[in-house]
Amino acid sequence: MSHSKLLFLLLAGSLLGSAQAQEGQLGGFKAGIELREQATQKELGLPLYPGAQPQRDDAKDKGAVTLGLWGGAFGLHLAVGKYASADRFDEVARYYRVAMAAYGPVLECRPENSGAKAPKPAAKGGEEALSCQDAEPGAGGLVLKVGKPKDQRVVALQTKGAQVHFQLVRIEARGT
Repeated sequence: MSHSKLLFLLLAGSLLGSAQAQEGQLGGFKAGIELREQATQKELGLPLYPGAQPQRDDAKDKGAVTLGLWGGAFGLHLAVGKYASADRFDEVARYYRVAMAAYGPVLECRPENSGAKAPKPAAKGGEEALSCQDAEPGAGGLVLKVGKPKDQRVVALQTKGAQVHFQLVRIEARGT
C-alpha cells in the first residue's frame, strides 16, 4: 500500500472514530470524505507566483491534491499544489513572504533551524504556535509558514536545476 493511501486511511479512521464517539450525544451522525487530484488557488489560500507552471515528478503525478474529511464537529481540509518557476529562488521566496504576511508573522524554516534543531514553539496566550520541528527544507531549501497549527499556510521552496520548485499547502482543522 502506498504511503499516501496509508496516511489517508489513518486520518479517515481517526476522524471517523472521534466523530462516532459523539454520535449518541448529537442524536445523529454525518461524515464525509473528499479526495480530488486538483487544488484551486482559493483552496490553497495563496496567490500563484506569476508565470509559475504546474510541476509533476512523472506522468502519473497530477501536481495537486485536495483532501477533506469530516464527521460531526470534526473536520480536516488539506490542499497541496506543486509548481515550478524559471525565476530566481530569492524572487519567488520574497513574493511568498509578502503574500503570507497578510495572515500574520511568517516563520522561516531553513536546514539549520528545522527538524531536531528547531526550538520548541512557545505558546502565546494558551494558543499553540507554529514550529519548524516538522519542516524538512532540504539543503538550500526554505519552508515558510504562517497561521496556527490548525489553520496554516505553508510554502516549501527548493532549487532543482535551473528552476525553483515550490509547493503550496493549506491545512485547516476543526474540532480536533
